[in-house]
Amino acid sequence: MEKSEVRSLCEAYRLKGAVTVPEHESKRIIQGYGVSVPRGVLVETVREAVRFAESVGFPVVVKGVSSEILHKTELQAVALDLRSASAVETACREIQSSFSERKVKTEGLLVEKMVLNGTELIAGLQNDPHFGPVIMLGTGGVLIHLLDDVTFRVLPVSRSDLKEMVEELNGKVLLRGFRGRPPLNEEALIRTLLDIARLGMDAAGLYDSMDFNPVLLTQDDAVAVDAKIVLSKTPSESGIQEEKPSIAHLDKFFEPEKVALIGASSATGKIGYVVADSLINHHYKGKVFPVTRGGKEIFGLKSYETLRDVPEKVDLLVVVVGLALVPDLLEQCRELEIPAMLIISGGGKELGGELASLEREIQQKARTYGIRVIGPNCIGCFNGYNRFDAFFQTHERLMRPKPGNISFITQSGTHGCSFLEACEVVGINKMISYGNRADVDEADMIAYLAPDPHTAVIAAYAEGLGDGRKFVQTARRLIEAHKKPIVIYKSGRTTRAAMAAQSHTGAYGGTYAVYRGAFKQSGILAVDSFEALFAASKALSMQPPAAGPKISMIGNGAGPMVNAIDLFDPYALEIAVLEPESVKTMEAHFPAFYISKNPVDVTGSATSDDYRFAMETLLEDPGVDVIMNWFVLQDTPLDEGIVDVLDRINKKSQKPILCGATGGPFTRKISRAIEEIGVPVFDTPHLWITAAKILVDWGAVCKTL
Repeated sequence: MEKSEVRSLCEAYRLKGAVTVPEHESKRIIQGYGVSVPRGVLVETVREAVRFAESVGFPVVVKGVSSEILHKTELQAVALDLRSASAVETACREIQSSFSERKVKTEGLLVEKMVLNGTELIAGLQNDPHFGPVIMLGTGGVLIHLLDDVTFRVLPVSRSDLKEMVEELNGKVLLRGFRGRPPLNEEALIRTLLDIARLGMDAAGLYDSMDFNPVLLTQDDAVAVDAKIVLSKTPSESGIQEEKPSIAHLDKFFEPEKVALIGASSATGKIGYVVADSLINHHYKGKVFPVTRGGKEIFGLKSYETLRDVPEKVDLLVVVVGLALVPDLLEQCRELEIPAMLIISGGGKELGGELASLEREIQQKARTYGIRVIGPNCIGCFNGYNRFDAFFQTHERLMRPKPGNISFITQSGTHGCSFLEACEVVGINKMISYGNRADVDEADMIAYLAPDPHTAVIAAYAEGLGDGRKFVQTARRLIEAHKKPIVIYKSGRTTRAAMAAQSHTGAYGGTYAVYRGAFKQSGILAVDSFEALFAASKALSMQPPAAGPKISMIGNGAGPMVNAIDLFDPYALEIAVLEPESVKTMEAHFPAFYISKNPVDVTGSATSDDYRFAMETLLEDPGVDVIMNWFVLQDTPLDEGIVDVLDRINKKSQKPILCGATGGPFTRKISRAIEEIGVPVFDTPHLWITAAKILVDWGAVCKTL
């Protein structure tokens, strides 16, 4: 079927006021794209239904067809497994009666040959609010919401994308000879999904969602036995917005030569005072021009009554006054050719009402004038190398770390503070708190950070994405071009109420299941907590990607290793099977009460040299991808010499090395010393394993680049 015909058909039903494209027409559309459907016919009378059933052979299915309804089962408009003419006649009359009682306009009765003995899957399309057209695959058919076993990708998709989707399903075992059953035709499923994806692109902008539920997969074929196209109430020509990121003037937020601060204050405790202190008194070498009423000196610098009074052209305007003043400040920025504005002040769309309208005005003016805006409602920006610092937290309260190779973008200022202080040892390159995202968005920020030679890892915390499609497509291009990992913690994951959805696929619109699939498709590494975000960032910043998922463990206490192994299955990690030669080498070297198989238990008697010998043995073992050490530093045989041991081994190792330890002052001192030589240490088995998983996942992404 041609794209133009699909669009004309959908538009015709929309103009009639239809909510959906009727099932028989939906099936005609997908059949035109190559999707198998049951043999069937739309009839008007009971006699015609019986005649077709007898000609095609029993059992058959009868369904009532109407473009006015979303869920046929709610009207008892579906009758399955009808095995006689009388059963067909009874079913038809009951469906007609149900429609008549509810005054639903019917287009007839759809009679189909019943497909037997297939495994139920669901395929679907969704016009997602953040990503545009996406494709869904799930197990369960009518049990989809009970099993919640679904996966998504953003259109367009490749064959490899679809194969990954199948692999992500918990129910994939049902397709592969489960309990003696013959394996099903996965290639037919992939072909069907490719056909559905092509339809999703051709009809983009015309549908809210499409359900093919169930798709019955057999040894021979994949058959869509039900099909529903829910029409968009606000159709568009393409339905796909392809906005490119812009890095214009983003350097001004991190490397400005001259900064004006609107709302600077000499009153201790005011935000304008703290931001002025951050800019003026803490190693930033650029010029700062305080702007405030009264013209008082601030930290020994002359202040100015208005922005127009500043005697030099500035690169960046930092704003800590009320948002109501910002539209006029944007006019002044246009007049004075100031290209960038950092709005720390809150009080915009987060409060709703007229304040949301005010923020929209700010956004519109900024974009019209080409002025880049970060914020409002943020804590500022920080550059670890030139010490540009626009935070409103005092240095006594918020530690600013040394320069490092992690760059962090965050929607939450609170998480920004926490991440910054967690970087005390590893350091940070740049941090952006972007708040309400009036102009500069996540895609713009990562596009600016990825080419930065000081950035090795981009970490992100987001509660939502302004333009999800723009973000993931930008991320994919950047990862391919620069081969730097992007790791994200996306919160706000609760499922939108399914009662409000018009389809099974639609119930997942905007949920984390869609985000998760989009991140995986683009090579973004996703984690499930803020603590995991920092653990992953630290591991990626210090260690190389893993060649595979095979983990070796060494410890002088078994408990944490056992705890960690519990996480191997959900994290798709494997316990490395050591080469016999490796085991023999360690058994010959260690006391008999040491365990020389994986995990290697060197007991509470272990010394630093014992760890050295075990690590060097495992480095040579081809079956080991990651070396993980757990240290019980409370045990006295293990001393500070472990730092030198790790330093020597880390310098020559091409395999990632991850360490874990938990305890008091001595443990924290040694852990810090280990991190200072470039080996990350984690204080819980969960974060220790999270770090391993992220290096394994990044290694898998690298193999595709």
